[in-house]
Amino acid sequence: MTLPDLDPALESVTLHTACGSPDTAVQTAAYHALWHYLYRVAAAMTRSQPDGEALAQDCAQRALLRVHQQYDRCDEPKAFRVWTRRIVCNLVIDELRRRKRLQPLPEPGPDLAQPDHVESAVLGEITAVSLRQLLAQAPISDRSRRVVIGRYLDNNDDETLALTESELANSEVLPSHIQVTRAKNIAKLRQWPLLAQFLDETRG
Repeated sequence: MTLPDLDPALESVTLHTACGSPDTAVQTAAYHALWHYLYRVAAAMTRSQPDGEALAQDCAQRALLRVHQQYDRCDEPKAFRVWTRRIVCNLVIDELRRRKRLQPLPEPGPDLAQPDHVESAVLGEITAVSLRQLLAQAPISDRSRRVVIGRYLDNNDDETLALTESELANSEVLPSHIQVTRAKNIAKLRQWPLLAQFLDETRG
């Protein structure tokens, strides 16, 4: 089997098989196609960065290397693309978090004492973790939960969330579908007593 020009949109099983092919030409073509897919995912997450394109290329390359090194860990060919997408997403998130940690803290002013600023940051992290745990119990579907958490806690944009849901559903999910899902479920969550109680306690 020779596939010199593999399509980046190859379905998971075919791409998985090609990436593990003993034919060097086929394997090289498969990883070349996979890089384009990983780059698209990374680029959707880094577009707000001043060096977004370069960062996306770097993360895609690092993800490709990790996929090659950990290829045997993917024991479900049908989920191969989802597995590779998760790898590149985690690399991008780690890099964005690293950059955020390296940003200088604001200078203390008359209304912003340094200890208070640090305490607020720590409390913010605790609140985010607690909210994530609470949403895991919310009376909404798994897809709705992924969309809400992905947008408001993981800061993923609609294009990235649509890519994720498309992979999981094996059918195209548009960013507009994500927007509708989010709007419906935010309205539903506003009526959920546990969330209302959590928000009241947080404000208090």
